[in-house]
Amino acid sequence: MMNDQAVVAIGVDIGGTKIAAALIDTLGNISHRQHQPTPTTSAEILLETVADMIQAILKDAQLNLADITGIGLGVPGKVDAENGLAIYQNNLPWANFPVVEKLQAIFPNTKIAIDNDVKVAALAEYRDAVLKQDEIFTYLTISTGIASTTLINNKILRGAGFSGEVGFFPTGQAEPFNTLEKLAAGPGIQRKARLDYQNDTITTAEVFADWQQQTEPGFTIVESSIKELAQAIYHMVCYLDPTAITLGGSVVLKNPHYLNSLNKYLQQWLHPEQEHILERIALSKIGSDNGLLGSAWLVID
Repeated sequence: MMNDQAVVAIGVDIGGTKIAAALIDTLGNISHRQHQPTPTTSAEILLETVADMIQAILKDAQLNLADITGIGLGVPGKVDAENGLAIYQNNLPWANFPVVEKLQAIFPNTKIAIDNDVKVAALAEYRDAVLKQDEIFTYLTISTGIASTTLINNKILRGAGFSGEVGFFPTGQAEPFNTLEKLAAGPGIQRKARLDYQNDTITTAEVFADWQQQTEPGFTIVESSIKELAQAIYHMVCYLDPTAITLGGSVVLKNPHYLNSLNKYLQQWLHPEQEHILERIALSKIGSDNGLLGSAWLVID
């Protein structure tokens, strides 16, 4: 049983392969975790799975709906946060799906909010960075895809609703046309390696192992991908001049030497007035929990 004075919310992080949910309090403590594979057969089955996980957390924590401040969800793809709609995703069946309306029918009189999964992760990282008023913060995730979110004064910069898609940045390669995501995300690195190694079974982890040992062709493949990412970050620094940048996602978090190589390339291009960012680019300390925490902050705040 939770303390009667504790303010808690349920955070739900929905991924293409796995759903994570948990109880979060205002100090960021995580408890009563639930994990389930993501069902992709229908929109309603996915909704039922999420609802069942929320019910399981309430039961396990011996709480009623009235005991929590709300339910927040991070959803991949394009999200209309204001109207509670999941617009579209690559691998999920929630096309123009009214997530908030559907969940409020199951959990009446409960505050429910959704947002894009990278944006909620960025919200958690922003809070962890503890910046001053008007300081700009950028979160960049490099995993199966590449995306970013920028915040200032606790507000997400959304643009017209599809901001932060830096994975679409064109790379320095003129021919054939490639995007940053195709070269620097995990699947892109693996795809390039299978061509260069002439091995259809090699994994991204094995390529990074060769990179660490400076063994070819893995070393060149990874270094090239890091250089492309460094150039993308340089563009972001030139445009936004953020005070701090946090990097997340499996590609960087599983390879701690990645940041050193990234900074080596970035330093070559930075103007002296921009070099302060080298001390403020950091790996996420929250890791894969940032989606859970950020989704909860949607309703705790």
